[in-house]
Amino acid sequence: MYTDTGGWQDAPYDPAAFTVNIGDLLARWTGDRWRSGRHRVLPPPVDAPAEELISLVYFGECTPGTLVESLPAPVGRVAYPPVDSHVYLREKLDSITVE
Repeated sequence: MYTDTGGWQDAPYDPAAFTVNIGDLLARWTGDRWRSGRHRVLPPPVDAPAEELISLVYFGECTPGTLVESLPAPVGRVAYPPVDSHVYLREKLDSITVE
């Protein structure tokens, strides 16, 4: 995971738990109660090439036209303006650049 104060750090390891990274739209929906964060998965280290890593990727989308509104307090923490889920996604995809 990445933090502004510490840079890249290893995610805590708990063999009895899953680590779940959420996206920006779910963070917005929960009023930033659950935050999306920068993350990456690195290959095994050179000195331990047999180390097992499991990374499962799943992308879920809302039905087109779904209005995403921040959950109110006490669940949500920040009230974002409502947004159409697909308009939001399209804006995110359009902002991606490759140099």
